[in-house]
Amino acid sequence: MSLNYKDPSISHDEAVRFLQSHSDEDVIQALISIGLNEEDRIWAQQTCLKYFASSNEPVVTSAITALGHIARRHGELDKDIAFAALEEVKTRFPSLEGVISDTLDDIEAFT
Repeated sequence: MSLNYKDPSISHDEAVRFLQSHSDEDVIQALISIGLNEEDRIWAQQTCLKYFASSNEPVVTSAITALGHIARRHGELDKDIAFAALEEVKTRFPSLEGVISDTLDDIEAFT
């Protein structure tokens, strides 16, 4: 198995371009960068929540992880919306229960 490291620091504009691509890899990279770097918390949260609706499990996983990063970095999140969205994802992707649990822990600890 080969692992490729990609620097998660991309600009807001580049993240937007990556999200508009049809490449799951680009979308995943953009979501992780948004979670770790985006200064506009509201836009970041809305963007992550939008990708919860994806049918692609790795994309959803990245959006969930990014949401946890947003909570940790900003200390603020619309918890009601986030909790409801995470519950919905758990019903569609039971395999993501661990990732969801980690994100819920981040939200509780940092917001």
